[in-house]
Amino acid sequence: MYTVVQNHSQLLVFHHIWTEVWREKGFELEYEQEVLDRMIVSNEEGVSVGTFEIKPYCTEESNPIHQIAPFHEQPELMEPTAHVAEVDKVALLKQHRGANISRLLSAMVNYADKHHFNYYICLLEPVFARALRVSFHIPARQIAGRIAYKGDDVIPTIIHVGKIWGNKSEFEWLLPDTQEVGVATLV
Repeated sequence: MYTVVQNHSQLLVFHHIWTEVWREKGFELEYEQEVLDRMIVSNEEGVSVGTFEIKPYCTEESNPIHQIAPFHEQPELMEPTAHVAEVDKVALLKQHRGANISRLLSAMVNYADKHHFNYYICLLEPVFARALRVSFHIPARQIAGRIAYKGDDVIPTIIHVGKIWGNKSEFEWLLPDTQEVGVATLV
């Protein structure tokens, strides 16, 4: 279902997917230096179809994401037991979107479970935010209204990912963890 990027060829696949999706959407490209992990999501045939990136979350006001939305002022993120990460580069290639959204979301949840993250913070594209809320019933809280950011509107959101991995049976779309080790491929 997903592969953690560990070598140059996997990094090339990762960058190919998210930049293709970003260009399609009209987003500005931004390459992050400080990341915890980059993941490539594969479809049932093992073809690389999506990506997501996990970045460390810093509560300091100087964190660039706090210039976009006040994540640092949210009470749940200030709790001593909160284990928070920022999710970025969430992308599914256009021709693979419908059938693979649950694979992408499952990979994100399984990664959070494995690393004990309770919360993900993110800037969601509005259509994707609605799908998460309406179709997948993701426990999330919008912390600000739509904001124009790098080529599109985004919705600053906190996803309580710990509620999902802590109650897996309540989310029928959630697939078992099948982290893969090996070569990421594009077709």
